[in-house]
Amino acid sequence: MKILHISNFVQKQKGRLQWNHCFKINNGFIRNGHNVCTFSDRDMSRMNLINKLNNNKSLNKLLIQTFKNFAPDLVVLGHADKIHNNTLNEFRTINKDIKIIEWNVDNYHLDKTEKKLISKSHLVDAFFITNADDDIKSCLNNHNSISFFPNIFDKSIENMKIFEKSNYLYDVFYALSYGVGTGKIRSKKSDYDREIFLDYLSNEYPSMKKNFFGYKGKQPVWGNDFENELAKSPISLNLSRKPYIKYYSSDRISQYLGNGSCLFVDINSKLDDLFTKDEVVFYDSNDLAGFGRKLFETVNSINNAKNIAKNGWEKGHKYFNEKIVTRYFLEVAFKNKPISDYNWPIHQYFK
Repeated sequence: MKILHISNFVQKQKGRLQWNHCFKINNGFIRNGHNVCTFSDRDMSRMNLINKLNNNKSLNKLLIQTFKNFAPDLVVLGHADKIHNNTLNEFRTINKDIKIIEWNVDNYHLDKTEKKLISKSHLVDAFFITNADDDIKSCLNNHNSISFFPNIFDKSIENMKIFEKSNYLYDVFYALSYGVGTGKIRSKKSDYDREIFLDYLSNEYPSMKKNFFGYKGKQPVWGNDFENELAKSPISLNLSRKPYIKYYSSDRISQYLGNGSCLFVDINSKLDDLFTKDEVVFYDSNDLAGFGRKLFETVNSINNAKNIAKNGWEKGHKYFNEKIVTRYFLEVAFKNKPISDYNWPIHQYFK
């Protein structure tokens, strides 16, 4: 099958975002035997200043020409905000049998995600998102579906086994990013929902060796530097923005756990449907004191932490890897439902 994958392939970022889902999805399609042509909408937009003046009309003309030249069987959109609906309509004019799907790894209630999906709903055959609440179906019309998929693990990207290390410089790691655009702390902006946990640990557990980034003036960390810092601690924190929504997590979950870190996960995300307490450590974000005690206990039980990390690493790479998730995409896109067995709860919604 020929697949045209349109997403932000972050060439502007010079390799510091090599863990992005667009690369894992590409890998999955290719490793499943498909021919993938990539089109980086944001990078292509920046290449021609005229796009700033004509609302990316030049960019969209280039994409239509790419579509004609490649003649794909499937178009895959991933946070492709520069692409016009008229362009998707043109795809269907050129090939009435074309399938168009879209994946998204944002919280449905943040960053205008719901609005963005609604705007393309009449043109997209199937949406895929790392959320599973019933209200994600608000973006649908009568001919399409929206399905949950887990954050993707890829051994060619998450290639460390931190649980095999014998010595660590720190006890716990966390990196607050403030968004991937600039990669720096944004002035006059705080992230209270997550900083409250870091403040609590700093105040109540001063002896705990913490390796936190994007916090107290310490800039976020990216690329290979991120991996080097992650590997200095046996434990990491998975802190996501509110509002909580079923199964949603920052996509850093697969970076942390996929590299073999013992991961702390908020039970309010309901990810205990995907992982057990022997694969991650669950805490309750409504109980700061309980969170601190559990982390302190885990820090002082390093062998247990390493066993949990190994179990979670095995689960993620075995059941939520790039080949399995992209196979799921294709089954839903062309069969309208999954036909294989998957090791995550199937949440697929229709209007």
